Amino acid sequence: MRWPVYGMDVGFYSHTGHYPLATRCAMLADLGFDATNLTLWSEAAWHELDGLTSAAQASGLSVASLYVTVDLSESLDSPANRRVFEMISTHRHTPVELTFSAVSGGLSRSDPAGDDEAARFIERAIEVSGGEADLRLYPHFSFWMERVADALRLVHRFDGARLGITFPAFHVYALEGSGFNAAFDAAVPHLAGVNTNGSRRLAGQYFPVTIESIGEGDFDNFAFIGRLRESGYAGTLGIQAYGVGGDPHHHFGRSLRALQDIESRLDRNSDWARTGSETL
Repeated sequence: MRWPVYGMDVGFYSHTGHYPLATRCAMLADLGFDATNLTLWSEAAWHELDGLTSAAQASGLSVASLYVTVDLSESLDSPANRRVFEMISTHRHTPVELTFSAVSGGLSRSDPAGDDEAARFIERAIEVSGGEADLRLYPHFSFWMERVADALRLVHRFDGARLGITFPAFHVYALEGSGFNAAFDAAVPHLAGVNTNGSRRLAGQYFPVTIESIGEGDFDNFAFIGRLRESGYAGTLGIQAYGVGGDPHHHFGRSLRALQDIESRLDRNSDWARTGSETL
């Protein structure tokens, strides 16, 4: 593979339970993945933080990233934010993906009025890490920072700082549709992380697109991976599987095999992935 690949931990949760950290790492290693990650979305996940590195290393994996949501309606000194700052300080050599919501702050999605508050959080995060943190802004559907353009406004305020963008194909496809490639091109100069999945567009649903195994749906991963190659991106590549449910070993294996097939075809015919601008 051109990039170290990790299976995102959210794919190990279903409606009937979730798999322990050590089991997740063992399954990913068994399939041939290079890394794991940790999504800090619950108290149970926070309790896994201290054992993350040792669990990953025991299976021969690295840690691709830590992911956390920050509520802009919380003060910088709130208990929730103090815990995030402590995590960033303690794990300053592990990439941290930040997304921003505004649960009770009165901010609408993509509202630039939240930029100053988000920037203050980022400034504090850089400070507590001694300037060593590898911070990545993560656009997330239905959150305050939901578009690549929102992340770019913040990145441009921190020239020279270790602040980049994670490009989550699912969230961008859900919001941008036929504008997906333009959003990707805008993110490229600041690209620090990428994840992808199979996806298809839906009508009348809260999420306008699905998350499926790579190779399923109407999202063209062949063209996307080709575009990612041509961009010169050299980071990790995550396989998103939130909400897929079922047997994670099965669906992560399907996605990895589909990704390997795409890479093999691109090795032989890289120009096949260059598409025109006309869409359905």
